[in-house]
Amino acid sequence: MVLPIRSLPGPRLPGNTPIIQIGDDEIQPIQGIMPDSLGEYWISRALQKLKHRFIFQYRILNTRNVKGAYVVDWLVLTTTPMSTPLEFFGEYFHSGDMGSNDRFRLAVIEDHFQGRANPVEIIWARDVTSKEEAEAAVRGKLGTG
Repeated sequence: MVLPIRSLPGPRLPGNTPIIQIGDDEIQPIQGIMPDSLGEYWISRALQKLKHRFIFQYRILNTRNVKGAYVVDWLVLTTTPMSTPLEFFGEYFHSGDMGSNDRFRLAVIEDHFQGRANPVEIIWARDVTSKEEAEAAVRGKLGTG
């Protein structure tokens, strides 16, 4: 099931946005949005490599200017039987353990989709320290598109 886009994702970047270099890796915009971390970039590239269609930074509620509020990192459209919300829990937004804010946020996301999507999948930053680990994490959570 493909869910309609409720609103546009976050701010779009112009076509000539500079590439951010981190070591040997270059972070480029995904669907016009600059990822917040190298891990987000690697996961996005892994989704593409595994032939998944997805919406990056899928906004489910109109709450702008709230850090990480109600934007799903990816809504993966090629999973069965329905689309799958995919979250990346990195150190900046998450403490490494499932805190009460994280549980509340996931409950809001689950409530928003109300049976119209698969349960939220989470990939933790500690499990994604390379491109290869990102691909393995995506394959393990979602398979191929």
